[in-house]
Amino acid sequence: MNKQTIIYENYPWTTPLIENIVWIGVYILGFTLFSLFNIWAALIYLVYSIVCMYLLIPGFVCTSCSYYGRTCHSGQGRISALFFPKRDTNLFSSYFKYMRLAAPVFLAPLIAGIILFFFHFSPELVILTIAFGITALWCTRIVTLKHGCPHCNQQSVCPGCQKIEA
Repeated sequence: MNKQTIIYENYPWTTPLIENIVWIGVYILGFTLFSLFNIWAALIYLVYSIVCMYLLIPGFVCTSCSYYGRTCHSGQGRISALFFPKRDTNLFSSYFKYMRLAAPVFLAPLIAGIILFFFHFSPELVILTIAFGITALWCTRIVTLKHGCPHCNQQSVCPGCQKIEA
């Protein structure tokens, strides 16, 4: 039997809830890792994470997405419509490059944890760094690939989705 995937015009509310719970886990683990180094670094990381994921990405990427003003897999389509004017949806793939702004959210604590290994090695640090790496680099990807991308109506123009298929 051939199983057909449903394309959502509005995702069920549980999808952005799950994705944002995973993101909050990333922020908490990243904050904790940075706090082992310096509380100011931890606060800067937390502020950057929140601003990046809930303002910068919605402002640069989501304004040209077809889910602008609607419930997408991350919920950022609705956030985008609250703060920013809509852009031409034909430009989505060119604005998608701004997703790179999120890289520090998912990589900086991992790098900090590895650097801390050399100065303050402990089993707890190893566990925390591994937990962050799994949550940031694996769990976020799995949630997006299982709950987001397969149901997205922008698969044909999304650079992220095209990298998955390649």
